[in-house]
Amino acid sequence: MKKLSTILALALVVALSASFAVSAAEVEHSTIAELGSVSKDVEFEFIAESIDTETVVYSVDVAWNDLSFAYDEGQLSWNPEDHDYTKADPKADWSDDEGFVTVTNHSNAKVAVTVSFDDANANDTVDIEVTDGSFTLESAVGKDKNAGDSKVAALTAKGTPTASGKIGSIVVAIAAAN
Repeated sequence: MKKLSTILALALVVALSASFAVSAAEVEHSTIAELGSVSKDVEFEFIAESIDTETVVYSVDVAWNDLSFAYDEGQLSWNPEDHDYTKADPKADWSDDEGFVTVTNHSNAKVAVTVSFDDANANDTVDIEVTDGSFTLESAVGKDKNAGDSKVAALTAKGTPTASGKIGSIVVAIAAAN
């Protein structure tokens, strides 16, 4: 019996709360003076889907291959006639000298891309040559999700290193394109 009275009291509180909420809102009244009916037109506003073309959203993927390069000085072999080590293969050269950076635009605007080499040691004898390092990528609007505009910049090691180590960094700069 106590549970029933608690439930009824709770229902009364909810009903009173609802009536206060309705009375606080603007209410229109209709009066029927004799038997019959009354009607009220129901209206709605349709807000068409819109595309926010004002806000630019940038999303650019940068994919790097292995940027570890290898320079082979060759091998020295003992020359018994000269009593000295001489190069068996006198040609020292890069055995692994190519790298690539692929940039793909998923933005809703064109982007300008610049790929460059930032030399860590200006006195070093090694450089990275960037080919096709400046380009514009078209907007991804209207393209398949896996088909954003994409370009590749080639990286080639040049020079004659004297030791192993970091020679610099490849910098990919993205800017708004006109």
